[in-house]
Amino acid sequence: MRCAALALLPALCGCYVVRQAAGQLEILIGQEDAAPLVEDDRLSGDEARKLLVIEEVREFAFTRVALTRNDNYTTFYDTRGRAVSYVVSACRKDRFENYTWSFPIVGRFAYKGFFSRTDAQAEARELEAAGYDTTLREVAAYSTLGWFRDPVFSGMLRRTEADLVSLIIHELTHGTVHAEGATDFNEEMATFVGVRGAIQFIEARYGAGSRELARALAQFHDDEIFDDFMRSLYDRLDALYKDDELASAEKIARRAEVFAGARDEFRRLKPRFRTPGYFFFERLPLNNAEIVANKRYGGYVLYDRIWRRANGSWVTFLQWMRIAAASPDPSKAIEALAAGR
Repeated sequence: MRCAALALLPALCGCYVVRQAAGQLEILIGQEDAAPLVEDDRLSGDEARKLLVIEEVREFAFTRVALTRNDNYTTFYDTRGRAVSYVVSACRKDRFENYTWSFPIVGRFAYKGFFSRTDAQAEARELEAAGYDTTLREVAAYSTLGWFRDPVFSGMLRRTEADLVSLIIHELTHGTVHAEGATDFNEEMATFVGVRGAIQFIEARYGAGSRELARALAQFHDDEIFDDFMRSLYDRLDALYKDDELASAEKIARRAEVFAGARDEFRRLKPRFRTPGYFFFERLPLNNAEIVANKRYGGYVLYDRIWRRANGSWVTFLQWMRIAAASPDPSKAIEALAAGR
């Protein structure tokens, strides 16, 4: 694996690609088998326990959720307290039009990843100077879509169990169904599979009346509330941006009123949350890139409707997802499936 990665470096062109290849190579070289670490005193008892849970989640994902079997998450990489990577997204200020990046082989994406925070910040500043809204986020894990064996990153073991299980299934889903250039479809679909799969796993492992399942359901309940809230905000802004009678500058000015109203609405919504997980919204600097990035990982209701239409069969659901992924517009295909067409 190391030799293969090294062989790629001379053929790569462009500073960005070379830096990313170097970062990925560092991870490939630095990862180690996860199984022996369960008895290693470098990990806390809770971290070691979560490594064992990941082993179970992998098998559950392959046998019960029908995801494609691979060797991901059988190795471990210590990030030494750093983020795994940093992702920059950008969007027009006067409409929901994502800035996209094109990469060899894998296609177009509405975000760009960096192993260096400094490089990510420089990219964000360049886009802001060009007139775009931007957002920069730390990433806990990512999928290489089968190009390399993805490790368990040390930071993943500090997440709640529900979040960890959902994350593993989410990332494994990317290796099962992927639509080139359809970022929103890929992330929404993987998020649904991760959440629904996590609920099934936790119920199977701990029982229907367990505290573990109750905690997970509370977290995912809040996910759905926040998803609905962000979709409503997106729809209001989208209607504003599509008003042909307004000039671009006026749309940008008026969106400030929508943002202010959203903050008031969120404060009224807070008592419905069962956990404080989404209270960061009160501190979030609102712009189009932030709203699109949050919305990108939602869509639970549509996919749940399709899953129920498939009678809870993951084989059928994933086959429909593959058909949607191969269509000219995966998002429209999902809307048609959810409507029963």
